[in-house]
Amino acid sequence: MIFRYSEKVIDQATGGAHIKFMKYLSISITLLFIAALSADVPAQPVSDSDYEKKGLAHLMRLLNLKPTDLTFREDYAEIDSLRLAVISDLTANPYGIVEFVEKMAETCRDNDPGKAIDTAFGNLRRTTRDKRDYAVYQDNSGESNNFTTFYNSIDFNRLLSMINDDLYYYLPASVDSTLALLSREERDFLIHEFREIIFEDTADENRTADVIDSIQKAEEGYIEYFKQFAFKIRKDFLLDAGRKTSEMVYRQVRQMMADIESGEFDVKQVLSDTITRPKRTGLARYLGLRKGWAIGGPGNDRYRGDYHFIIDFGGDDFYQLEYDPEEPHSTIIIDLSGDDVYASKSDFTIGSGCFSVGLLYDMAGNDTYIGRNFSCGSGYFGFGLLYDNAGTDRYYGDTHTQGAATCGIGMIYDRGGNDVYTAAVNAQGFALMEGFGLIADRTGNDNYIAGGKYKAIIHYDDHYLSISQGYGGGLMLFVSGGIGGIVDLAGNDNYYSDLVAQGCGWWYALGFIYDYSGNDQYLSYQYAQGSAEHMGLGIIIDEYGKDFYRGKGLMQGVGHDYSCGILLDRHGNDIYQADDLSQGAGSANGFGILIDSRGDDIFYVRKKSNTQGYGNPRRDFGSIGLFLDLSGKDIYDGNGLDNSYWTTDSKWGGGFDWEFIVESDSGKADME
Repeated sequence: MIFRYSEKVIDQATGGAHIKFMKYLSISITLLFIAALSADVPAQPVSDSDYEKKGLAHLMRLLNLKPTDLTFREDYAEIDSLRLAVISDLTANPYGIVEFVEKMAETCRDNDPGKAIDTAFGNLRRTTRDKRDYAVYQDNSGESNNFTTFYNSIDFNRLLSMINDDLYYYLPASVDSTLALLSREERDFLIHEFREIIFEDTADENRTADVIDSIQKAEEGYIEYFKQFAFKIRKDFLLDAGRKTSEMVYRQVRQMMADIESGEFDVKQVLSDTITRPKRTGLARYLGLRKGWAIGGPGNDRYRGDYHFIIDFGGDDFYQLEYDPEEPHSTIIIDLSGDDVYASKSDFTIGSGCFSVGLLYDMAGNDTYIGRNFSCGSGYFGFGLLYDNAGTDRYYGDTHTQGAATCGIGMIYDRGGNDVYTAAVNAQGFALMEGFGLIADRTGNDNYIAGGKYKAIIHYDDHYLSISQGYGGGLMLFVSGGIGGIVDLAGNDNYYSDLVAQGCGWWYALGFIYDYSGNDQYLSYQYAQGSAEHMGLGIIIDEYGKDFYRGKGLMQGVGHDYSCGILLDRHGNDIYQADDLSQGAGSANGFGILIDSRGDDIFYVRKKSNTQGYGNPRRDFGSIGLFLDLSGKDIYDGNGLDNSYWTTDSKWGGGFDWEFIVESDSGKADME
């Protein structure tokens, strides 16, 4: 590999010491060239990540920095009992979030959500604990002997038996283990007072500053109280049981669908061929007919109420679902086909777990999910999964919805279709402490819309909070946060938000978006697009497509206050627009990085003094802002210039646009 730069640029970085080095380098290159010829082994293409790391190291060297300078101590604030081990590791190595997100995205390529769930669970280990609390699966098959089987199908009764044992023995035992150390008062506090810190209120727009300050102090009191006993919540028992049950249900549903397709399972025959019940025998004694259960045929069915288990074999069905957190229980819903509507009549429905496991599997059809709070793949001190196998779907919700988690796992796993996700706040890959919230969308031209309901009254009169679309946050000054993200693997997607969104991390937490392909639009206003604040980590990785990024400030690769924000776009002719403190900017001892690997790009900023490679000199030792474009013919309105290296009046900040990546005659990328 030949690095082709001017003598002047190399002298700036090495102080002239490169001359002797070049003699040894030329000898080494000659020997390596001879060895390569004799071995007759084709050269291996260099990966994108290698280009980016080498380019980053080169720019930092020109700024008298080195890659090891990109690190934070983990004890700028008290290491609380809920700090995640992976967040501590990534705080020490912030650029490691690139590899972390790539690995997470890889787990979302399977039809089976099991790998993504397992990886989410694996990343929820506390820093303060080396050992995980795994649920012990006990054979409860004998418990079903208390019931009489109803359907004359061994396979179907076996499925019902397994569901019964998990719903009423295995999962409740895991919940008891998770909450065993909590008092009744502490459990009630989590159901009532504590969840108030997650909510916003439209009435705040008309409240006085004194009233709002009083509300904030009350919420701080809630957090202080929670912090006193949070370490006693042993979430692993419940989450481990939830992932095992979800894997069991998924396997059984897949097998049932295969049997139906092959003709081995005749739905009409199974549902009509039943035993004859003796007179005056209660339904509760029959497996499949007990209270809270429903089994629907291929017609159009309606379900209203608080259910434990539903399996529906087809038709355009309507679900109006309720849940009472005062009487928590796990829920499993399976719908095999049809254009269905799922509507929340209360909070904690539609694949939601609250002190429980909530699973919803919809295997076919163009479906509509109308959630309220804590809905559509929500885990609030629980495990929630919404799996949609096919179809063009619509997801609606208010708060803590659409892949949202607090001390749990909340996930939407959508395999295809042109989908629309609409939510108000704290949604769409959202996580608070010890939570992993995720939307995994395999294919389709999707729209993600967050905001528009709750005004950001502290900062603006005309903008709204989003806190969504790959957001991980903690309770600032009190409790460390979780991991929230979106993985979208194909399609021309649109991400719309206002304040705080699109790969944003806050207070020892990580927020990310990984979009593999498609011509995408990212539109937001502030604190977005690979942004992190107050000891947070945030990133967007967009692999392929002609993408458009637009916002005001604190975005497009910005880290503020001991935080690291990264925007990494690897392929395509992209357009970036921002006003200020954006496009590779560090603020208040933060790190901000923007890397565009390939394509003919356009970069526009309104304010040149704190953009495109800027680090402000706060707290005596400064910040780091890095801007890299590694190939293509680019246009700048700002500090940058095609085929150039520049610095800004800051500490430390600069940019680098060079044909670092070129295509060889073989079509493989080489490094110049």
